Amino acid sequence: MLKIFFCFVLTLAGACATGEFVVLHSPDSVVFHGNEEIEQSLLKEVFAACLGFTVRQRGMWEGISITDPFMLPEALVSIAVEGVDVLDVPHGKKFRLDVDEIEETTWQAISGLLGERDNDNKLVRIYLGDGLDALGQSALGELKPAPIDESSLKALSLANEEDRKFLEEIQLLRAIAKKVPTAITADDKPDVYWLVVSGLRSVLDLHGNSSIAAKEALSLLNDAFNAINEAFMKAYDGKVVITAFTNDASQVRHTRSISAGRQRRDAQGDRNKKIESMVESSNTEFNSNKIMKKDQWNHAKSYSADYPVMFNIFLWFGVVFVFSLLAICIAIADMDPGRDSIIYRMTSNRMKKDN
Repeated sequence: MLKIFFCFVLTLAGACATGEFVVLHSPDSVVFHGNEEIEQSLLKEVFAACLGFTVRQRGMWEGISITDPFMLPEALVSIAVEGVDVLDVPHGKKFRLDVDEIEETTWQAISGLLGERDNDNKLVRIYLGDGLDALGQSALGELKPAPIDESSLKALSLANEEDRKFLEEIQLLRAIAKKVPTAITADDKPDVYWLVVSGLRSVLDLHGNSSIAAKEALSLLNDAFNAINEAFMKAYDGKVVITAFTNDASQVRHTRSISAGRQRRDAQGDRNKKIESMVESSNTEFNSNKIMKKDQWNHAKSYSADYPVMFNIFLWFGVVFVFSLLAICIAIADMDPGRDSIIYRMTSNRMKKDN
């Protein structure tokens, strides 16, 4: 029974947290703490808070604290690794990540959020899967990656297309790290650098997640992370937040399909509730009609306790008013229209005055 319960807990944890979010570096003014899970759709709010912008969803995540609002980071560097669930990073603060959107959606959200505040921000996204042909002239300038030293490889091979593409991305990461100190100048305006690694999934599919080639690929990726970390820390004098997170598009589609199915079930449930309410209202109306018909033949109307009082007030007031009006009319009809009469005085051509 205990083993079944343990397996259930692991399955539930895997279903709730499909990725990993790692903070590689943050200045003293921004502290990441705890182990609370975070949704990827909230990363834009976390990144905006790191750069000093007002977040739209307050109390969204308890894993970040701003200790010094006057020494905020000047840049954000985020590395998205596609197709995997976990990064074997030996250092950094790690959080479980609920992958509920693709990385490009997160990038568009954070770039749009910063773009609408200030047009002078550097917003750079580099998709390393495009290769050197597409990234020769990047937003950081001309990139010149070093040739791949095949003799240093243990299990990976340039003969495999999957391995070669991943190694090219690693070389591009190193070239970016080499270019950063000369291409970037801190200007006290928040900048965002978004790097996307897409070749690791193919290597894991080819060799297996527990293979020597997979471990070598993760080791090369961690070395590239360290190079990026050191380069941006040097360029911004440590006032930079550097993160990495995993993003598996298949998990996103699975989450969306579950959400869509849940929405369909909720919609069907709403329709059933509407039908039930309509049937119930029809039954109520039918029963009320029956009661009305029954009351019409067998029961008198029900009155409140104030009805006799109000009835007597209106009855006797009406009686007194009618007889008073009748007496006034009779008195005016029997009045003598003489010279001293008010009728004579008002109808005469010339008003009479008593001497």
